[in-house]
Amino acid sequence: MIWTLWKKELESYFASPLAYVLVGLFSLISGVIFFNLLATYTDGIQAIPQNMAQEISFVEEVVLRLFANINFLMLVFIPLITMRLFSEEKRLETIDLYWLAPVREWQVVLSKGLAAFTLIIAMLVMTGIFPLIIWGVGVRDFSLLGTAYLGVALNALCYIALGLFCSSLSGNQIIAALLSVLGIMFLWMITWGGHLNSNFLVAEIFTYIGITSHFERILRGLIGTQDIIYYLTFIFLFGFLTVKSLGRRNW
Repeated sequence: MIWTLWKKELESYFASPLAYVLVGLFSLISGVIFFNLLATYTDGIQAIPQNMAQEISFVEEVVLRLFANINFLMLVFIPLITMRLFSEEKRLETIDLYWLAPVREWQVVLSKGLAAFTLIIAMLVMTGIFPLIIWGVGVRDFSLLGTAYLGVALNALCYIALGLFCSSLSGNQIIAALLSVLGIMFLWMITWGGHLNSNFLVAEIFTYIGITSHFERILRGLIGTQDIIYYLTFIFLFGFLTVKSLGRRNW
């Protein structure tokens, strides 16, 4: 049943121009960012003495900054993807068709989340040309590339889980998207609040709750158990809340 629902959701994406527009726009923006970072790095290497060039890290200046920017792009693209998943069906009253069939709420949530994540994977696959370009210009430093993709994928799963919950709360797509954007921004800002707080315990709690610190550690290859637990807990928590939100029809 999950496979059938996943396939239906994915077909609904690619049956409309939305998926193609999002993938194309994401590829264009990320491509511009990549080439600007690469050009800046090249100009920086050429502008300093050769004996100092090795002090400029390609990974730091290009790879990590690229994926930090890709993570920022997810703030815009994922709410656009998830806002319609439940909101549109509520508005059109087609969501009741699920409950007439032998389908559980968690199956609907899981299938819609997987479909959204599949679209995100399609967007990330388009960035696969970047390592080829890096190789073509003679740079052989591919360290942290795998963990960078992992960090973006885990963040995307969290944003999708949050977006699904926001979409289940309202029949208005715009409101769902705004709630999702605000939720993601809160996850970023609470980490900054932890850095600014003088109380050590409060700072540690804020830093752990915020998603930024976990993303930065994974981005640099410092994958810890606490980070994996955080991501799994976040995804399951908002998945659970979405299921409960859909279950309100029985109240």
